[in-house]
Amino acid sequence: MPVRYPDPLLADGTLTLRPWSFDDLDSVREAGTDPSIPNNTTVPSRWSAEAGHDFIARQLRRVEVGDGISLAMHAVELDRAVGLISMMLRPQPGVIGLGYWVVPSARRNGFARRAVTLAADWAIGPGGFARIEAWVEPHNHVSLSLLLATDFELEGRLRSFLVFGDSRSDALVYSRIAR
Repeated sequence: MPVRYPDPLLADGTLTLRPWSFDDLDSVREAGTDPSIPNNTTVPSRWSAEAGHDFIARQLRRVEVGDGISLAMHAVELDRAVGLISMMLRPQPGVIGLGYWVVPSARRNGFARRAVTLAADWAIGPGGFARIEAWVEPHNHVSLSLLLATDFELEGRLRSFLVFGDSRSDALVYSRIAR
């Protein structure tokens, strides 16, 4: 199933999920200041404009190569990108995986909850997917609460499933399915 950017863009008046732009370098730079983001993603841990540019180019290529969709969370009132939400194809037909982060200065404003709701509603609605799932480390209580609050259900634990450099972690599997 080919993946395309949602058309129209996903928005709720407070947040718009849109393709990344090279004007979003400040968001990438700030994301790198939270060690958990570069440790779990491809956000550069050592900032340079070139590294930020390369990160954004990778996000834009995801649709082109058919891996999935990476969107900037654009806060309307702030008029800037405050995070990322990605939906990457899984090997199973009709299944897409969810990932997200919010820059430190924009947390506790509900942006992640809005983005997850918009993305999941689109994925199992107009996006045509049967299932959207998220794999979360058991100690990531903020994400665990967020997923439950956005109608994801806990399915189980995959032991020693996630790899971060030289370390491994269990993953709790949450999902929403088309009804």
